[in-house]
Amino acid sequence: MEQVKTQFTERKLIVSVILRAVKDYVDGNNPNKINRLRSKGQDHELSQLEKNLKSAQFWIFEEKNADYIFSFEKCCEIISISPQKIRRGLVQLIQADFTVSDKNILRHIA
Repeated sequence: MEQVKTQFTERKLIVSVILRAVKDYVDGNNPNKINRLRSKGQDHELSQLEKNLKSAQFWIFEEKNADYIFSFEKCCEIISISPQKIRRGLVQLIQADFTVSDKNILRHIA
């Protein structure tokens, strides 16, 4: 029973990490959010947004070490989701220029 609980906790953590990366990528590409931060003079927040975007973009799209235990590929494999579908959904969302409502974002990336 303890092993099942541990596996569930580990999978929950991996889902949280993937969702955070997706959020960072989406937020960093959101022109409304970027413009709002610029207009309010929130340079530190804008800098953090850009940093998080670069990190998420590298991890989701560019990292090539699929054997690394915390690679995007490996995390997706552990929770049985397709990394290609998430990548494709993110690209489609960004290309749609954020015309998709928040309710439909998960449909685009899952």
